Amino acid sequence: MSRFVYYLILTNMLAIIMSPIPRLLLLRAGDGALSGMIVGIIGGALFTYVTVSFFLKYPGQDLIELLTKYTSSWIQIPVTLYFAFMWFIAGTITLIMTVFLLITFLTPVMSIYIISLSILITIFFGVLLKTKSILFTLEILCVLMIPVTVLMFFKMFTSHELDFDQVRLAVMHIKSIPDFTAFNASTFTFMGSANLIIFNKYFKEKQNISKWSIICITLASIFMLINSYLVPIGFTGFDEIDQLMFPWTSSADSVRMKFGFIERVVFIFMFLFVTISFISIIIHWHVAYKLLSSIFRLKSLQIKQQNFTPLLISFIFCAVGLWLTVSFTQYQLYEYSKYYYNILPIFAGVLFLTMLAIRKGATS
Repeated sequence: MSRFVYYLILTNMLAIIMSPIPRLLLLRAGDGALSGMIVGIIGGALFTYVTVSFFLKYPGQDLIELLTKYTSSWIQIPVTLYFAFMWFIAGTITLIMTVFLLITFLTPVMSIYIISLSILITIFFGVLLKTKSILFTLEILCVLMIPVTVLMFFKMFTSHELDFDQVRLAVMHIKSIPDFTAFNASTFTFMGSANLIIFNKYFKEKQNISKWSIICITLASIFMLINSYLVPIGFTGFDEIDQLMFPWTSSADSVRMKFGFIERVVFIFMFLFVTISFISIIIHWHVAYKLLSSIFRLKSLQIKQQNFTPLLISFIFCAVGLWLTVSFTQYQLYEYSKYYYNILPIFAGVLFLTMLAIRKGATS
C-alpha cells in the first residue's frame, strides 16, 4: 500500500485533537465514552479495510471516473453533491476550531475577521493546488512533524502533573453501555481513508492492503483516541473535565520543558497542530472542490483557454467558511458538530452502496 495512503489516514487521526471530538468524548466520560470508543475503533477499522480495498482494485481512478463509467447520472449527481457537502463541513469544523483556539490562547485581542481571513487566504490557494502537489506537501509535513509529535507526547507522558489515579478512575467506566456520539466521533478518526475518492487517481500501480497495514492503522488510532481522551483527564481530573472547552490545549499548557529553548509545551502544541489543521482543511476542501468541479463548469467563466469555475468554488468555500466562523459560538460549534458526527453512519452507508453500484456496473 502506498505511503501516501498512510499519510492521509495519519493526518486525519492527528487532526482530531484540533476538532470537537475530544470534548464530545469527555462530556460522556461517565456515560459510555470509553466503550463507545472501543466499538468505534472496530467499526472504523472495518470501514478503512473496505474503503481502501475497494479503491485499490481500481488503480488510477477516482470516484468521479468510476461513477461516470459504471453508473447513471441520476446516481452520480446526488451522490457527488452529498459527498462534497460532507467533506466541506468536515473542513469547516476544523477551520472554526482553529480560529477559536488561536483567539483563546494566542491572539485574544485580535479581530476574529483578521484571524479568519489570514487563514482563509492560505486555504484559498491550497485548495486549488494540484492533487499530486497536496500529496507531496502532506509527505513533507508528516516527515517534519512526526519528531515534534513524539517529543510532545513524551513530555506529556513523563510529566509529574499527569495523575494516573484519575486515568484509572476513567477506565473504571468501561463497562457502561456504548454512547452513540462517542462511537461516531471515534469512527471519524478512520475517515482519512475515504479521501481516496479523489486521491486514488494518483495511485496508478496495483496494490493490496495487508493485515499488517490494518493492524498498524488500528494501533495508531487507538493511541490517538486513548490519548485524546485519557490525557486531559489525567491532567485536569475526572470530575472537572467537562469544564474545559479545549481539553488538549489546556493539558499541553500544564507541561513545561525546564531546559528547552521553548519552556511551555503549549507553544509546541500550537505550532504542530495548527499546521496539521491547515493541511487537514486543505485536504477536505480540495476533495469537495474536485467533486463539485466535476459537475459545475460554467461557460460564462471561460476566458480563452482558462476556466475560472475552480476559483469561484474556492472563493465560495472561503466566504461560507468565514460567515460560519463569525456566526458560531463555541457552544454552538460543539452542538452542531455532534449532529454532524451522528450522521456519519448514513455517510458510510451511502459510500458502501455507491461502491456496490460501481462494482455491479463494472461486472455487468
